[in-house]
Amino acid sequence: MKFVVIDDDPTGSQTVNDCLLLLKWDYSTLIKGFESESNLFFILANTRSLSENDAKLTIEEICKNLKAVIASADYGEEIIFISRGDSTLRGHNFLEPSAINSCLGPFDATFHIPAFIEGKRLTINGSHFVDKTPINQTIFARDKIFGYETSNVKNLLFQKSKSHINLDDIQNLLLSDLEILNDEENNIVFKTLKNLKNNKHVIVDVENYSQLKKFSLIIKKLSKQKKFLFRTAASFISSISDKKSNPQDGIFFSNLRIKNKEESFLPGLVIVGSYLELSTLQLKNLLEISACEPIELDVFEYFRISSSGNNQKQKNLFKNKFLREIRFSFQKGKTPVLFTSRKFMSLDYSEQFNFYSALAIFIAELVEDLKYEIGYLISKGGITTNVILSNGLNADYVYLEGQILTGISVVTYNLKNDEKLPIVTHPGNIGTKDSLVNIWKVLENKNNF
Repeated sequence: MKFVVIDDDPTGSQTVNDCLLLLKWDYSTLIKGFESESNLFFILANTRSLSENDAKLTIEEICKNLKAVIASADYGEEIIFISRGDSTLRGHNFLEPSAINSCLGPFDATFHIPAFIEGKRLTINGSHFVDKTPINQTIFARDKIFGYETSNVKNLLFQKSKSHINLDDIQNLLLSDLEILNDEENNIVFKTLKNLKNNKHVIVDVENYSQLKKFSLIIKKLSKQKKFLFRTAASFISSISDKKSNPQDGIFFSNLRIKNKEESFLPGLVIVGSYLELSTLQLKNLLEISACEPIELDVFEYFRISSSGNNQKQKNLFKNKFLREIRFSFQKGKTPVLFTSRKFMSLDYSEQFNFYSALAIFIAELVEDLKYEIGYLISKGGITTNVILSNGLNADYVYLEGQILTGISVVTYNLKNDEKLPIVTHPGNIGTKDSLVNIWKVLENKNNF
């Protein structure tokens, strides 16, 4: 059985390890995923950074190429498709699985499982919570692009579908259902799952991994008879694939850091693109360390430059300014921390997507120029990280080493000089106020700092 995860940003592999994350989806790259030894691989579609139309086109292209690979390679192994989305319900939660159903279906049902146990994001009686707080009362619900007003996943899904599905066609698999669920043919809940058809939408309550494990075992048993699709957060991926997170000690991750010819560690680089309040707090705490040097990228200044006519010369001057500042930090033996200014641009929906996409590409170009000068990279924010990997490093794929902290992964990218650059893919909405500090200490081997 092979699990193919189409991920809407590069952080959804935060509960598993030892697999490939593909940043391209051409035939030869997809073949690498199918032929990899792991029973699991991810396709980093980065659709959360795209408009609805562009996200739909991207999903359709990925699915078309998947169909071609599966058909031409005569791939006989059973395949389960998972659309990985955000555990705080930001993203194209209806559009993406709907597009997958149109291309790779028809499926008998789509299961919506937004629970991310490691981050205390749980679904109870059909409503979603973050650490016992209804999701609509959190900062995530105020997202400028993907905001919402309800914690009831059924109502949210109905709203996001723009009434394309009926409320009556959305079912809930409650905790009480999971308690009595077993794989006996006469079990009432088992029979309900077995009788699902016509792409019924089912929201699954989850409080802990034992419930996920029970549900996953039933899904595997039914997979030979039924064709199911999943829109889930990261915890379900770990449960269904039996690929657990990989808690390595700090020495393992600090030893991934690249050395120069003199066997001295190359300096690190930290980039913070996420605007969430948690990210800003984590950044503030990191910058209290004297060895970390702040380098602020003013978003208004970048907007002014990028909006002016004939701006390439100005962009180059702007870019070279940051390269000089970062390299000067290296010379002083400090860790440069490049962060976007904590200001929010008031733009309309399409302008916002386009501007932040352009900003992420600009940051990725900086990384491209610095990639042979750094020993590690910490990248905070899913969209920023994905663009760095795909545009700045032009990676076909990266390898998932494991988690440096709960829910925060480290991948390695093969540079052309045969070195493997370790990259921390830090989601914007994960961690404690000290997460960036603790990651920096591990990679710098300064746990007694």
